[in-house]
Amino acid sequence: MTGASEGLATVSQMVAPGGRGWTGGRAPGRHRAPPVRGVAVLAAALALSACGSALAAPGVTPRVAPSVPALARPLSGFGLTPPGTGAGAGTTFLPGIPRFGGTGTGGATRIRPSDPVLSTTATQPFYQVPSPLSPAPPGSIIRSETIPSDGQLPEGATAYRILYHSQSLTGADIAVSGIAVVPGGIPPARGFPIVSWAHGTAGLAVQCAPSIWGPGSIPLLGSLLRHRAIVVATDYEGLGTPGPQPYLIGQGEAEGVLDAARSARALVGASASNTVIIVGYSQGGQAALFAGQMAQTYAPELFVPGVAAVAPVTSLDEFVPATPQQRTAKGLFALMALYAWSATYGNLPLASLLTPLALQDRAAIVSSCGGAAATRVANIPAGQLFRPGWDRDPVLAARIADNEPGQVATAAPMLVVQGTADSVVPYATTTRFVADSLCGSQRDTVDYAAIEGAGHDSILTAATSALMDWITMRLANAPGTNSCARILTTTP
Repeated sequence: MTGASEGLATVSQMVAPGGRGWTGGRAPGRHRAPPVRGVAVLAAALALSACGSALAAPGVTPRVAPSVPALARPLSGFGLTPPGTGAGAGTTFLPGIPRFGGTGTGGATRIRPSDPVLSTTATQPFYQVPSPLSPAPPGSIIRSETIPSDGQLPEGATAYRILYHSQSLTGADIAVSGIAVVPGGIPPARGFPIVSWAHGTAGLAVQCAPSIWGPGSIPLLGSLLRHRAIVVATDYEGLGTPGPQPYLIGQGEAEGVLDAARSARALVGASASNTVIIVGYSQGGQAALFAGQMAQTYAPELFVPGVAAVAPVTSLDEFVPATPQQRTAKGLFALMALYAWSATYGNLPLASLLTPLALQDRAAIVSSCGGAAATRVANIPAGQLFRPGWDRDPVLAARIADNEPGQVATAAPMLVVQGTADSVVPYATTTRFVADSLCGSQRDTVDYAAIEGAGHDSILTAATSALMDWITMRLANAPGTNSCARILTTTP
């Protein structure tokens, strides 16, 4: 790519010999406040981002590094419901929306009969929240249970389902579920560091929680465990436990991510240190950026030496659908976002934003995981989902502004990773966000790494080696590298 390396001189140092090339890029314009229309396409792109659908760019052959076992590959799609269940089973969905339970290009986890939770849903007793819920500080463990590994974890590692205290946007004490995986062996003198993983979109329903699927729902898990880190992954509020899920709501997602790190410390005590690396992908990229912004004030006892956001959703007005089919798929996820925002904030005027066709499918969509929900709107043209003028609603505009990352400083060094061939989260959009919202503030330390030819579905596997190298440097307290000087000089 011509001139691509001009903005990213430091990134090449992170690539292991033989790794995929990292390039920078000229930011093609200044960042601007997102108009309201961005929520629809944002929700779509984010939901599609979690799909692990067949979006790999031409010329990129996704490969899993030898150190990454099958369980550590990105989940294929929403496959968080057992095969053969749900309204969408056996149905061919829209492009970018895979079948339930398929292994797909991302290597989705298969159901293991030895783990009974996987054959049902989050209505299992483990996920039932005590009533009343006894007050406790965020991160306190409510209950935990070990998860059979079936030989899929490195020797000595132990996986746990966890139910822990967090808080809602109103400050109420709530229960959130997730997974914690602890490496084997004797911990370091100060305890194992923690990596808090933020996942992409799984759906809005309680049974869409990734923890139902066990440790295979965490990409890069094998590599992280080999770095001698505890890996903890929140489900977010409303997945696994009562909601609503703070879908695309940065504060709510971030609290789940930070309290998950706290819960890992509560789970294993002195075996865990207070050092926490935050890593997120797509929707989870937004969550990671917000968690980095909030860490010093919300969880000051945690030492966060690094925040990594892979293909994060930002700049809401940049996600413009390219084909009628994509518009239909993105319409589904726009509905998911609006339904979730209405349930969480309480003042979003859905009746003035959505058509009767869209409103009548609300109950089905909020009670389904990805593919089943897609069947509800697959044949409804995008133009028949939203009322005219919906994108000019001032309440919606305010909520979009509230949930744009990068508006406050992040103390920790950041890494933003983006594929140049990403058709879900565009490379140009992420480049503008880094240049204007992060580097433009002149307060953040940001390493921006673009992987030439990588698409949304292949970005995690393509970036594994470099991401692991960056995490190693952060855990060693190496100074953060900063791409901003060069990025800003190439930005008009």
